[in-house]
Amino acid sequence: MRNLRDRLAHAKSLISIKTYKRPLIYIIMFMILINLFILSIAAIIALFIDDEFDNFIDAFANGSVKWMLAPNAILNIQNPDMLVLSVIVLVTGLILFSGTIIALTTNAIKEYIQKKNSGAGKIHLDQHVAVLNWNSKVPELVSDLLYVEDREVTVIILANIDKAFAEKQIINAVNKTKSDQKMVKLNVLVKQGDPLLRSDLEDISIERAKAILIMNPDHHQTVYKSMSKSDLAVIKVILGLGPIEFLYEPPIVVEIKHIESFDKILTLSRVVDKLHEHLIMPICFDKRLGQIIAQTLIENQIEDIYLALFSFQGSEIYAMEHVSFDECLAEYSHAIPLAVHEGLLYVLSLNDEVKFKKSQNTLPVVELKKKSLVDQKDIEIYIIGENNKLQFIIESLNQYEKIHQSKFHAKWIDDSQIEALVEQLNASNKPASILLLSDEKQAEDALDANVIDNLIYIEGNLTNPNIHIIVELLNPKNDAIVKDFNINNTIISNKIISLLLSKLALFKNTAPFYEDLLTIEPDDDNEDQLSILIKTADACFDDTFPMTFKSKKQMIQSVYKAFDETYMILGYFHHDELIIFENDLHHQEEIIIQKYDRLILIRL
Repeated sequence: MRNLRDRLAHAKSLISIKTYKRPLIYIIMFMILINLFILSIAAIIALFIDDEFDNFIDAFANGSVKWMLAPNAILNIQNPDMLVLSVIVLVTGLILFSGTIIALTTNAIKEYIQKKNSGAGKIHLDQHVAVLNWNSKVPELVSDLLYVEDREVTVIILANIDKAFAEKQIINAVNKTKSDQKMVKLNVLVKQGDPLLRSDLEDISIERAKAILIMNPDHHQTVYKSMSKSDLAVIKVILGLGPIEFLYEPPIVVEIKHIESFDKILTLSRVVDKLHEHLIMPICFDKRLGQIIAQTLIENQIEDIYLALFSFQGSEIYAMEHVSFDECLAEYSHAIPLAVHEGLLYVLSLNDEVKFKKSQNTLPVVELKKKSLVDQKDIEIYIIGENNKLQFIIESLNQYEKIHQSKFHAKWIDDSQIEALVEQLNASNKPASILLLSDEKQAEDALDANVIDNLIYIEGNLTNPNIHIIVELLNPKNDAIVKDFNINNTIISNKIISLLLSKLALFKNTAPFYEDLLTIEPDDDNEDQLSILIKTADACFDDTFPMTFKSKKQMIQSVYKAFDETYMILGYFHHDELIIFENDLHHQEEIIIQKYDRLILIRL
């Protein structure tokens, strides 16, 4: 008896397990068994009330089953008792069998819709951009990809984030840049999941990705020595990608917070066997932003140039193979040569397709009388606020001092000393710059709180008209909030990072150019290669103004020759409007340069 009870208990356990794992199959099988039981009982009853059937099989096949599957068959029944029985079988079948199938089908459709709305299940993709992890930079990154108009871009985001919330943030970012009618070339999908789980990675077809971006979760706690919780998270994701065999050899662009993690990730790619074949590009964006902010302190319009070069709006940087610098300058009509690195020519062009266009340039070079370019004067800088970028700002200013023999009196001011600083600046009436850095350790809904608070006090109490105020914001949505303050520059850090991320992900071979462009570092001749210089036209040339050129290419070649092939012009500011050269440079059109137009030069 005990043995029988054990067997029954084991059988119930097996049924319970199977039911829990596959409830739909269990319900279908259970309903089929019930219907077979009812049909069998009906067949037995039919044998007793009608002599038409020879045996049970005949009554089952030509009786009960036929009544259920072919309802019209009951119209030919003459026996009243058999008619009642057939009607009972038909109604029971409709309720139990057809009703169950309809209910299961409806439920399956509902589950399918819910599954797709929640981002669950496998998504079959090919040559897409995979974004792993979520932070406040992701919406801006996606919105910038709207401008990649020479190709269709599909972006899949895998992160532990509510799908509806993420989509709302992306829509808000997109609405600031482009109308919905032009979104046909951008597909954005959000899937809630864990980038550390192989199954979740496979659900987004990670092996067929064209580019992978590992975003930093922005957790600032230090977990061990110099490693932050955020950088540990991205290192784990990198290790999780190691065993995957990628079809298109995608670049893996990694956002890191601390410069110490840069070497750790490069070491990983060198010592971990399964990472050898992957192109891993760790980027310390705090360092890059520190360099950009330092240059903005020196020249306040340089941020506009970087934003133009990093985005996909207008001309950007692209790489060309098997084309020399001089050949491009002379023959290519839609590209401006800027640098050569390891066999690649980096050019400024509208997109990756038109850079190959050629046409005949018949206009001669205009003889220009150059002036010696004067280095930057001394600047007094006060920095209020502190984050990871502060050290890189100071380092970049120190490097600039060595190159240009200028003096930057950069001093960090504690929040408690703001009142004393304002009194000092009002009393001296001397020119100076104030940089307000945002506290990146605040919660997302409290980002930039310290900047806004300090800005209110400074604006309400500063009377010195010679003070330039530069503000760093982390949340792009706060840009509109501070627009009406008397600010010379607003640096939106997350926007710049997202632009550079998308650029490196889609055009990985441009990374060396951006490295040289952003780094302030003297070479053997104490010159900073690929550094941008902005000067008024009358500070560059001793000529009669306005200067007139018959095409963009004529102006480009004339400036290049005038500066002994050491500087290339990218464009100019006219009444504070930024004009970057693009499209057909050989097209004959009148270019008029006034004496106070500011020329944008890049040192070659």
